[in-house]
Amino acid sequence: MKKLILSILVLVLSVSLVACNSIQSNTNDKIVIWTQAAADHPEGKMFAKRVEQYNKENPDKPQVVIENITRAGAGSGYIDKLNAAITANDMPDIFTLDGPDVAAYVEAGVVGELDGYLSEGFKDGFTPSMIDQGTVDGKFYALGYTDSAVAVMYNEEMINALPEDIKALVPAHDEDWTWDQFVKLARKIDDFAKTTNDPAFKDYQLATSLLLTDVTAGVYETGTYYFAPLMWGNDTNIVADDGVTVDGVLNSEKSVEALTKYAQLFEGEPLASASEPEKAFHSGKTALAIAGFWYVNEIVSNYPNLKFKTVRYPKMNENYDGLYTPSGSWAFVRNGQIEDKERLKQVVEVMEYLTNDEAAEEYYQADGSIPGRMNAIDVIDTNTDNPYYNEAWNVLKYQVENTNRARPISPGYPYLSETFAKDVLLKIAQNKTTDAETIKQYLDEATEKIDKEFEKYRK
Repeated sequence: MKKLILSILVLVLSVSLVACNSIQSNTNDKIVIWTQAAADHPEGKMFAKRVEQYNKENPDKPQVVIENITRAGAGSGYIDKLNAAITANDMPDIFTLDGPDVAAYVEAGVVGELDGYLSEGFKDGFTPSMIDQGTVDGKFYALGYTDSAVAVMYNEEMINALPEDIKALVPAHDEDWTWDQFVKLARKIDDFAKTTNDPAFKDYQLATSLLLTDVTAGVYETGTYYFAPLMWGNDTNIVADDGVTVDGVLNSEKSVEALTKYAQLFEGEPLASASEPEKAFHSGKTALAIAGFWYVNEIVSNYPNLKFKTVRYPKMNENYDGLYTPSGSWAFVRNGQIEDKERLKQVVEVMEYLTNDEAAEEYYQADGSIPGRMNAIDVIDTNTDNPYYNEAWNVLKYQVENTNRARPISPGYPYLSETFAKDVLLKIAQNKTTDAETIKQYLDEATEKIDKEFEKYRK
């Protein structure tokens, strides 16, 4: 679905530029917000609570009305309705977008700049990756209401059952390690699992979970979110800093090297699969997992018998000292067609209320979301009576504060993400491709497709 966004927005731009002088999205007695979170979801509930608080504290100001529009998969449903509203010139005052998609809507002229309207110093309170995520061509457009992170988890009971020489391959939670070390550990675990009768391995099927099933289901962003960092950790990327150049970057020698190492997981007896069982790590079917931050609360709440440990996301190159761990979130943006200065001031005030330090703390308490603001990160309690929870959050906090990196800023990001996930990551996994020559071919073919799509953005 996301590949349709840009073609829709090209049409939207042509319509909105004709009508922008006459559009007033909503009456002045209310400010309308659309979010992608279902009303009965913890995220939807936390927004509703925050809006209720704002209205109560500001009875003499325009009251805020929030509409929660359930999204499906990669965002369809919500995005469909949003794009229809944009085309009909009936946009809400404030709406949410997945961070990497902001640039496409900025390019279409429907998201407004925030620089010059925010309170002094407010932008600087966000985590660095949230600031980068919201910045397009040097201007700031999006307030990420949470941050995120991905680490590696392992099944403690399985690891404890291993011989001492294999257990020694597992890093401490505060140590860096590399993708080669991760693959070596996975291979040793898989070899042992095939010969042991230890009850810890009774449900074992694969060494590691990669959640590539999301990609096969059309949620391409999961693949890019999880594995573009393999490129970053090898000092390369899926697109150049200009957001529109892929040739010589996506298909570079360093990219081939990184993805050839990723492909080691599918060599011989596969260590991972694009069709892994649902909740494979949670249910003891894999020993390792590339795990999103949401795994922590999910396991603690719904899989209390699973003893899990957490270590840092592996680097591709041990000498790389830049930012390389996955981050990013959905963000609040404003209707770029609002021209009335007083109304614009009120809209931005509401956006700040939804994303300030207090809000970030409330969101963490509501659904375990990583705070998107630096001053709020310490609200994460790493001294609970659950050592697994504490360790996981120590790792995640470290990455958010020290190594997290925003996904690429590109006006064509939806197409870029889909093509990388589907035509490179998924093909390697499904075809069990391990040789550098074929991987280079995949990258060249993806580069050619993206390059043609991106012609319209080059000036």
